[in-house]
Amino acid sequence: MSDSLPPLSPNYATLKNRSFTESVEMHGKWPVEFQFRPARGDHRHLLVVFSSVGSKYGFGNMLEMVQCNILRIRDHFDGAASYYVARNMDFSVSDSIQSLIRSYMDRLRVTRNEVTLLGASKGASAALYYGVKYDYKNIIASTPQYWLGSYSKGHGQLGDAVLGEGQPDENVAVMDAVMKDVLAKEVDFDRNIYVISSPGDYQYEQEVKYYLPALREYRNFNFLFVDSPTVRRHEEVVRQGLPSIWSIIHSLTEGAAPRWGDVRIGPAAPEDPDEAAEYLEKLRNSNTALAVLTRILGVGGKVQMNGHAFIPGVSPEGVAEETKRLVLERDGRTWVYPLETTKEMRLYREYFDEYFCEYEMGGFATQEDLSFESLPRGTYDVSVCITSENEGIERRTRLISPKVVDRRQACGDSELLVRGSRGGVKVIKRDIVGNDSPGVVFTVENKWERDQRLHAEGVFFLPGRSAGGETHSMYYLALQGRSQCYSFPLEARKNPNVVRPCIPAGDIGNYDCGYFSTPGDKGVDTTDVPAGRYTVWVSMSTGGALFSKKVGKFSLRKPR
Repeated sequence: MSDSLPPLSPNYATLKNRSFTESVEMHGKWPVEFQFRPARGDHRHLLVVFSSVGSKYGFGNMLEMVQCNILRIRDHFDGAASYYVARNMDFSVSDSIQSLIRSYMDRLRVTRNEVTLLGASKGASAALYYGVKYDYKNIIASTPQYWLGSYSKGHGQLGDAVLGEGQPDENVAVMDAVMKDVLAKEVDFDRNIYVISSPGDYQYEQEVKYYLPALREYRNFNFLFVDSPTVRRHEEVVRQGLPSIWSIIHSLTEGAAPRWGDVRIGPAAPEDPDEAAEYLEKLRNSNTALAVLTRILGVGGKVQMNGHAFIPGVSPEGVAEETKRLVLERDGRTWVYPLETTKEMRLYREYFDEYFCEYEMGGFATQEDLSFESLPRGTYDVSVCITSENEGIERRTRLISPKVVDRRQACGDSELLVRGSRGGVKVIKRDIVGNDSPGVVFTVENKWERDQRLHAEGVFFLPGRSAGGETHSMYYLALQGRSQCYSFPLEARKNPNVVRPCIPAGDIGNYDCGYFSTPGDKGVDTTDVPAGRYTVWVSMSTGGALFSKKVGKFSLRKPR
């Protein structure tokens, strides 16, 4: 066998990108921004997706399971939206978009019968507009607007972008006639059209119903009416109708066109008010409560928590006011902090239980001045106590977090941690300076003191524990005096040129971000630290451990 080897060839497995790729192409007058993802396997169909107001690309990551080619077009022309129809009343936008779609049809060798147009809200209007005007076979439109001019007028930046400066009434009238005119010119009624709406969406009466007389002329027109008590807002129609919408997408993109006609989607029968009241009263009287952490921030030694907390169900007398308190518990002792009740928009959907219940005031927030500075060091279980004084109900339940939470911050002479999961939330307060830790890699690359500011930077990582990202650990600078300790947050920074020479021989871990420094290399402000002599430490908090290394001594003198 010859010792000579051929040069490396490109690996075929890396040549075909099966994820969305973002691009811009010039078509006619306008550059068109889009994403494209090629089909997986032998699924030659092309799904064209138009976005709704406020979204960059339609349907986000919801299209992951769709197997065919997907072209998602952004409504962004000269810095603003166009409704995919007109930018500042220039209708050439639609020709540019159509040219992009046609170019992909040619590249993929698909026909008009192998293209499906999909959109919600603004994107739904676009799907109908392009489907009819440019002769596509398959259209899926959820909650489309009919009066494009009236809807655009006064609708944030959409008004000026579509209608032009000042949004003149004559331009509103032109845009209002767009959908009516394109449907009036129709000559091919052999299309598969699926429109989704809901009586819970105000836009059914305001917009969608005006489509129906013209659309019912098509041989395969399907109207899905999503009738559910959990649809109370425009954007909720897609979420509630998603299983049906997915079945249509999968069928059309596999070459099969469902014929559903007019169908109602939702519970088999409307809620019986008496049964609902009985069930919700029973739920209210059961020994249960809800407390879920949804957001947490730690700033300047203070903690900001937001979440959901309420007693489920409702009494026969109606919705009762609830007060809420945060409870920390350790060794049989409790520390209680008042919470503010906040308004939440969609808890009825998230916590639906047999029957509709609003829970409009089911949120909570910690008060702005919440600080655990006076809390003794230790580990605390966190719960929320909810009181309905008028009903004589007071219940306490463990606070949980749907996502894993790990927030750490300096708090005076301590480190404060809030860690949570579905199993519960704990608050941990511990010394911010531990013993001089063995087994870590530590160097001081630079330090200085001037103008009441103190700076230190260097390498600090634990071999065997990855430090490849800037969130791998929290670093603190601590000034330890005779009677008090003062702490400041440091930042982790990527500095491979300095870190890598410090890695022990044979260690193949990534520690590129195992480098600490004061924020912006500007030093920490010691103005509020009393004059005196301090030992300077750097602490690294990672996992369940706190590692500390001594930087040196520091004498702080106050300016005269």
